[in-house]
Amino acid sequence: MLMRRLSCIIALSIISVNITAQVYRYSADIKNINNDKVSVQLLAPAIKEQEIVYSFPRVIPGSYSEKNYGKYIDDFKALDANGKKLKVNRLNPNQYSISNAAALHSITYQVNDTWDKTDRDFIFQPGGTNIEAGKNVVMNNFAFYGYLEGYKNLPFEVTVTKPAEFYASTHLSVDRSNAETNILKADNYVELADNPVFFSRPDTTSIIAGSTAIQVTVVSATGKVTSSQVAGYIRPMAFALQKFFNGLPVSSYNFLFYFEDPDNPVVGKKDYGGHGALEHNYSSLYFLPEIAYEPQLKSMVNNVSSHEFLHILTPLNLHSREIDDFDFMNPKMSKHLWLYEGVTEYFSDLVQLQNKLVTEEKFLEEIRKKIKQAEKYGSFSMTEMSAKVLTNEYKDKYGSVYNKGALIAFMLDILIREKTNGDKDLKQVVQHLAARYGPGKPFDDETFFDDFIAASHPAAKAFIENYIAGSEPLPYKAYLEKLGYIYEPLKKIDGMIIGSMALKYDEENSSFVFTQVDKDNALGIKNNDAFVAADGVAITSDNIDEVWDTYFSNNISKAEAEFTVRRNGEEKILKGRLYKGYRNKENYLVVNDKPTAEQKKLHEQYVQLN
Repeated sequence: MLMRRLSCIIALSIISVNITAQVYRYSADIKNINNDKVSVQLLAPAIKEQEIVYSFPRVIPGSYSEKNYGKYIDDFKALDANGKKLKVNRLNPNQYSISNAAALHSITYQVNDTWDKTDRDFIFQPGGTNIEAGKNVVMNNFAFYGYLEGYKNLPFEVTVTKPAEFYASTHLSVDRSNAETNILKADNYVELADNPVFFSRPDTTSIIAGSTAIQVTVVSATGKVTSSQVAGYIRPMAFALQKFFNGLPVSSYNFLFYFEDPDNPVVGKKDYGGHGALEHNYSSLYFLPEIAYEPQLKSMVNNVSSHEFLHILTPLNLHSREIDDFDFMNPKMSKHLWLYEGVTEYFSDLVQLQNKLVTEEKFLEEIRKKIKQAEKYGSFSMTEMSAKVLTNEYKDKYGSVYNKGALIAFMLDILIREKTNGDKDLKQVVQHLAARYGPGKPFDDETFFDDFIAASHPAAKAFIENYIAGSEPLPYKAYLEKLGYIYEPLKKIDGMIIGSMALKYDEENSSFVFTQVDKDNALGIKNNDAFVAADGVAITSDNIDEVWDTYFSNNISKAEAEFTVRRNGEEKILKGRLYKGYRNKENYLVVNDKPTAEQKKLHEQYVQLN
């Protein structure tokens, strides 16, 4: 018995050696870039088949729309060991059929810059490529490298020839022994695709949060934003998340930020793409605008990075089979986008509230905004939308996961807390399920709700049937009142009004300037007046939100005002009585100052006042 078992082990070891000898050996030259194109060569693993299909991804994990990266590939050739071309038939935008594949030795092609392409089929920048000779290369590996069907699980080595001053920022293993060639290594195509790389002059800052090493890399188009600056924003959030989860479930993580010049003429084009981020298991890639007004920059970075960082919980540690072995060509989509994106978005707001990174008023404003956004999508089944998100019927509803999905998570959290008398909450339920499954054990899409109900409370069953699998409108008022909030879909508020106008930040003069001014306003404010003071209080970046709320968006008491403005280089005093009027406020939401005992208890537990 022992001998037979040992023989099996030896046989398996021999098989393992034979398999690991098979490797994709790619090379890419980002030192000699012509016309924003990178030359790529693959020394292919040995192929047994007489015909093989080489594929670039049609769809990628974390982005729920077709990308068709093969559209950005030129001059695709397959060669034998003597450099003779093999017959290649392009099957569709992403796939090539190679004849006499057993003789395949190498494949060559050129990769185009997707950020330069502005058309209806643009690729959202965090999932695309930026190729700027001598400046930087944003290398999303799924846009640079493909795979041979049936051989996706072999190891990959990518040798990148680069300018000596370029540094490769990535979570992948990198051999940096040669200044002008870096070797990236991945165990299989899924790992390669999951780890983007920034090649640029180094600007990185490291943070340690608990036992997790965090690296922040910044590429800023005009140098206005630095990694130390962004790391300073992220540090409190990272420690808040560490506290929220009682330890982070990864040992290291990479933030890759690209800040674009907002004055870049491409930015204004209709089919430009958009600012945002794409999550990966151990890193996230951001495409954001350079913003001179630092409080706005900080708020933007914190909001988007907290969401992406939280994906270390789900889907990294909690995901279905559909995500675990992702099909890059014809994926079967999971039914649980409400979990992957909705719960993640909700936790990103909750962690900031509970760690005092935002005020409760700001938190409620975010809930109001999400309710308004969710209303635009109408009523539908979240699970059906999720499973069919690549279809024409549902692809435009994907954005609902960040508002309706987050509101579903918010209500589930309230329900679980209420029904368990505070013994459980949504975070504990998700952590329990993540511990049960983990990165290497996917759950069954069809039975996950049974697992969730068992881990939370039987009352979750009806909620799921009605509002997640079902299409009933979310009962905002009933759930918000449980926390001691007052909610009205539309409320008439009497108050004082100056007039309709907006503010913008004047970077050159470091001041706030009135724009879109209604000429018939109570104080005689004009377009381009710089806001200097309100009733003798100087306007600063620290108090501008409070001033705007007091005099403009929520003035219920100030009948008179005196503003100092700078007009054409001269300061002027504008004062007068304000107009009496009212506002119709949509999704009115405030804290009830006379809550019941039950509301007060649940509210204090929720915001962690006690």
